[in-house]
Amino acid sequence: MKTSTKIIRGLGETHHGTEHHWMMRLTALALVFLTIGFVIFVMAAAGSDYEQAKALVGHPIVAIFLLLVIAVSGYHAYLGAITIPEDYFQNQLYRTLSKILNSFAAIVVCAALFFAVLKVAFGG
Repeated sequence: MKTSTKIIRGLGETHHGTEHHWMMRLTALALVFLTIGFVIFVMAAAGSDYEQAKALVGHPIVAIFLLLVIAVSGYHAYLGAITIPEDYFQNQLYRTLSKILNSFAAIVVCAALFFAVLKVAFGG
């Protein structure tokens, strides 16, 4: 009984092995703790006016935490969305274009959120 080399090496259809699977699991695990912290942050900021919220976001630990939430959740969403064209688009052109659009969308959304947090954190 022979086993395919592809199966032995752990390579799937996209030839990336289990890296994508593990990154999804690791970011999901990280998001469990980050989401709990984010809910605590939202509860702490609830009912405050703009100046109090600005002071809260201006604290370095809070700003770094918010940037971490954005980065991890953005990467997790990107990984999740990239599997859709890989699984459902048969046409290589559509698959490639949708992956490119997904990448640009993830970058633009994360960049806008980073900008917003940094602007408030630095007193803008």
